[in-house]
Amino acid sequence: MYLEVVRRPAKKESKDQHQHPPILFVHGSYCAAWIWDEKFMPYFADHGYSCYAMSLRGHGASEGLLAWASLADYVDDVAKAAAGLGTPPIIIGHSMGGLVVQHFLAGHKAAAAVLLSAVPPSGLASSVMHMTMFSPDVLWQLGLLQSLGPEAVSPEVVRRAFFSDGTPVQAVRQLLPRLQAESHRIAAELMAPAQPNPPAEKVPVLVLGGDADIFLPTSAFRETATFFGGDLEVLKGAPHGLMIDPVWWQPAANSILAWLAGRGL
Repeated sequence: MYLEVVRRPAKKESKDQHQHPPILFVHGSYCAAWIWDEKFMPYFADHGYSCYAMSLRGHGASEGLLAWASLADYVDDVAKAAAGLGTPPIIIGHSMGGLVVQHFLAGHKAAAAVLLSAVPPSGLASSVMHMTMFSPDVLWQLGLLQSLGPEAVSPEVVRRAFFSDGTPVQAVRQLLPRLQAESHRIAAELMAPAQPNPPAEKVPVLVLGGDADIFLPTSAFRETATFFGGDLEVLKGAPHGLMIDPVWWQPAANSILAWLAGRGL
């Protein structure tokens, strides 16, 4: 089965001549590898990292059936992409992809892991209850995206769900056609997934999120950091879409770079 992997080599003229492990980016629901190539991949390549972003099965240009793809299927996809890099990568997962990375760590080696706005080990049940009370329109729009496609979704609600307040709605309109439905099975699994097993080997973990994330409260980030004994950083005022938000992508990337530098990576 073919899996799409978008590549950006490290810039040779980077001031940082340290030999870094490669970075493998794992996307969340409704998107694909392209979302990393908008901002993060060029930036990390400029800082000397060879960057790879994969599309999980049924996403982007990857083959495979989407409708009933499971969490275990996605973990297998990540393992296949990581094996192709030849050395354990720094692995960065966003939202659903962050939970996939958590399960990947149980049976595979990584140089480090960054869990960005990641679904916590316990899943989304408590978050959905929170959204039902405070952001029911966002839940409704996600249902429309899943059932009818991006053309049925309100750009304004998507902007509020994923981006900071200063993001122009027009920028969201340009993004919408690239979104896609997600696996029905994974949508159910995310509510109450099996707990990830502890990593096979001790691995540095950074949990990074924003306190303006509509989908995930800061308690979810604390849960994940505690589970893995990792470092936690919460960006005040930052939304869910940290790697693509026009205001927050660079502060988020700089936080990751500083954390990696502190660990000699």
